[in-house]
Amino acid sequence: MTDIGTYSFLPWLRRGVATLMSAAPGGTTRARVGVDLTVTGRTAGGGTISAPVHRDVELYGPGDVTGLDSRSIVRTEPWPGITDFEPNHLPFVEFYDEDLPWRYTPAPPDGSKRLRPWLALVVLAEDEFTEGAAGDRPAPFVIVPDPGVFPSADESWAWAHVHVNGGLGAAGTVLSDDMSAVLPRLDTVVGADPDHGLARLLCPRRLSQDTVYHAFVMPSFESGRLAGLGLDPDASPTATHSSWGDYPGRAEPAAHCYYHRWTFRTGTVGDFEYLVRLLKPRRMDPRVGRRDMDVRAPLPGLPGIDVPGLGGLLRLGGALRIPEINLDPTAREEAERYENWDVPFPHPFQTALADFIELSDDYATGDAADPDPVVTPPLYGRWHARTSRLLEASEPELTGNWVHELNLDPRFRVAAGFGTAIVQDNQETYLAAAWQQIGEVLEANRRIRLGQLTREVAGGLYHRHLAAQTAADPGRVLAITGPAHPRIVHDGVTVAHGLAASVAGKGPLTPAMRRISRPGSAVVRALARYGDPPRRLLAAIAGQRATAARPKAAPPGVPTSAKLVAGLDHHRDRASVQLARDDRKPELVADLPRCGGFTVTEPGREVPDLEPTSSDSPDGIRIKDAVEGNAEVIRASAEAGAEPARPGIDVGELAQSVLDLLDPEVTVPRQVLSGISLPGRMGVTGLREVLAYPEIDVPMYRPLAGKSSELFLPNLTLIPPDSITLLETDQRFIEAYMVGLNHEMARELLWREYPTDQRGSCFRQFWDPTHQLPVPGESAAHRRERLRDIPPLHTWALTSPLGGHDPRDQDDGPAAEEVVLVIRGELLRRYPTAVIYAQRAKWRRAQDGTIDPSAERELDDLTLAEQQNPPPAKLRAPLFGAKIEPDITFLGFDLTAAEALGQDPAEPDADPGWFFVLRERPGEPRFGLDVERTGDLNVWNDLAWDDVAPGLPFIPVGPAAPVHHLTEPVGPDAEKHDQWADDRFLHWGADLNSSEVAYILYQAPVLVAVHAGELLGDV
Repeated sequence: MTDIGTYSFLPWLRRGVATLMSAAPGGTTRARVGVDLTVTGRTAGGGTISAPVHRDVELYGPGDVTGLDSRSIVRTEPWPGITDFEPNHLPFVEFYDEDLPWRYTPAPPDGSKRLRPWLALVVLAEDEFTEGAAGDRPAPFVIVPDPGVFPSADESWAWAHVHVNGGLGAAGTVLSDDMSAVLPRLDTVVGADPDHGLARLLCPRRLSQDTVYHAFVMPSFESGRLAGLGLDPDASPTATHSSWGDYPGRAEPAAHCYYHRWTFRTGTVGDFEYLVRLLKPRRMDPRVGRRDMDVRAPLPGLPGIDVPGLGGLLRLGGALRIPEINLDPTAREEAERYENWDVPFPHPFQTALADFIELSDDYATGDAADPDPVVTPPLYGRWHARTSRLLEASEPELTGNWVHELNLDPRFRVAAGFGTAIVQDNQETYLAAAWQQIGEVLEANRRIRLGQLTREVAGGLYHRHLAAQTAADPGRVLAITGPAHPRIVHDGVTVAHGLAASVAGKGPLTPAMRRISRPGSAVVRALARYGDPPRRLLAAIAGQRATAARPKAAPPGVPTSAKLVAGLDHHRDRASVQLARDDRKPELVADLPRCGGFTVTEPGREVPDLEPTSSDSPDGIRIKDAVEGNAEVIRASAEAGAEPARPGIDVGELAQSVLDLLDPEVTVPRQVLSGISLPGRMGVTGLREVLAYPEIDVPMYRPLAGKSSELFLPNLTLIPPDSITLLETDQRFIEAYMVGLNHEMARELLWREYPTDQRGSCFRQFWDPTHQLPVPGESAAHRRERLRDIPPLHTWALTSPLGGHDPRDQDDGPAAEEVVLVIRGELLRRYPTAVIYAQRAKWRRAQDGTIDPSAERELDDLTLAEQQNPPPAKLRAPLFGAKIEPDITFLGFDLTAAEALGQDPAEPDADPGWFFVLRERPGEPRFGLDVERTGDLNVWNDLAWDDVAPGLPFIPVGPAAPVHHLTEPVGPDAEKHDQWADDRFLHWGADLNSSEVAYILYQAPVLVAVHAGELLGDV
């Protein structure tokens, strides 16, 4: 299998007869290949004659080409229309055929493995050319007045090469001159998959930032330029004369045709590597995430908070804070004083505030001392916690619960107030979303209200006309409910089927029978004139005290077996008597006496006196066969038509069961609710209206930061530009803010007559969860629930503390704050798809296996299987994110600050902690040079523009090229040693070929790993 992870470069490639070219043509425009033949023939005398023949065969050249099939181009870099191409990178174009750039070159390669391509990629700014006038030219063209915008024609060999996805040399080799081994390997790789090989043209121009450029694929030889302009290609001085080289009598010297073209714009200075190197690990200023809040003069009537040592101030937090591990002992002690301002609890301010909040409940119960009402502060979460009292309540307890912390601590009341303000500012937007989600609920409630009316009306009829008759005449109840019997089930079958299969049958409850037997019918009135009308008729039929018809009897005159036997046998022997009594026993015919004189005569004649004989006459045989057949038919018919014994029924019990099944308290809710389908959170209980709430799954940090970034993270401006650091979440602030959102939304829903009980959690998403990877096999509903930042508020235990409701905390221990990577700079604005993750570190160890504390930690190794499915113990993707415009990004990880930092290497089996990795997303190959270089040149990926082209518009690769050799990395740069071991076989200078140029200019995807110790302060 071809190794796609390895790239190989060849300086040029030719196929076919062009490989026989041995010398450049003289003054012609086409190359020639000598062909030598030996011609043998027969003479007239029968002999043979041979003679050598030499001919020079001309090959197609650039002068024979006037266009290029666009399908031969597979990729351009940058893509057409790109507006932020890195100016330190090189534009290029790729061709599907590996030999295309050299196919029509009218010359062989030189002794340095260099071969000029017949195509060139030229990049021009908009003010460097004008469009050529349309006409009958074979190819489009532009007017370029200044030939200085073209690269050096003598160095065009350097900017075309063959690219192969796979290794072509021996294992472990970087540079190979053994073409006898390389070319067969190339044929194998390309033969297995033609897409693994291509040709590439580069443009060596140094681009300016924020500039529009046009890229042209042009002929590089003059004969090709002339042919594309519709001129005589033979006018070129030589076959290899450059298309932008001057000569006497040059036709239309400023006109240049092209075969392909695209446009792009460069961005500001800096590619991924440059921008990521700008980021400096920093420990944050302790003021980040906290700001002072004056609490000396709260609302009128409330005492101020003037705790000794705090100066009448409390510290208001934000969604993030400095990790405690970053605080020195003095700062930690100071933070503790501010944190414990209300110890012992409750502080007088809290007692007064609780009384003030509880005034609303006092007004509602009539217990308020002052009859003049005032507007009181809200009790946040009152409907979710089902409490309207604070310090006077029996539940929750006074300390250690979120209700008291949220409502009686100014720091968290302010955070909840932020949520209230956000809902008030955006109420129309949120209510519009809420009403969009409630359409099915409104229709369900309409059905439920109609069902309630139906249940009451039907219930009155049911009790008055059905239930009241159960004791008097249960059969009458069954008669009235008869039309519903086919649709109600009793004992596993419908009532109609059960009655039809019983001794009662279905006749007594047929529509006709119900009309005849109903009170007031003509039949019942007639029977009433001669006595009491029939009562409990169905019960009498079920008890077989009444029957619907007499037993069946044969009509007179119908011939029966009895009559036949009587006429056949005047002796009345035993068999004939038995057969006459039971005509369903054909076996009795064989016992009848035999009579040889038996004949069939006309009716009325005298019957002869016959004596038994040993055999029957023919007429007797036929008569016996008929009697036997008739008896068999009667027997089989009796068996086939025999009805099984019908079960009896308890009419009273059946009537009561039917009444129970038809009870409107059962049937109406079942019918109404069967047509209602709602989300699980809006469960329907009985025939009561649905109380719903909307789910607004948007990251609620955005409106908070949109209102003011200082509300989201106080002193955000103290994060320096081009910095990377670590903070941690402040779950108490987040939960207080989310409670404020949901509390105010519940009030607004009630005000807008939304069908709600105010206990729903409309907002449960604070962070942006799109960074979190999906779990295989996970349903959409389960994923939504897993990504939310808080559980439903009504499930919060009253004994749980504020900040203890992070669904990502799996254990029962104290809440753990997630560490958040903070990046401020242009990197993620320019490269928003950069891959960022946390990877476990490992120690460098001495020869004896002990930890070397002086050496930098390394990224822990991942096996091939772990690379496909990274285990959380070694690699973790972000859980959530946030972004503050224009250039600050926050990414949260399932790690605490202590876990990320690791342990002191002096401890046994010390935890090495975690790296945070910023990685350029792997993609197609790119070529270019770094913007600048600091330190020694250890690997070619560090080569900068000023190293090879200081102040020059194009990269020189000829005699003017500077010479650079690599320096072996040591000390802090020792991590580059593996790459140096490969790169050291090459040097930059005048003796390069195009494959070596491609290797050196190839820009490998950048990976930067920063250990948490650099961001938090190492242990």
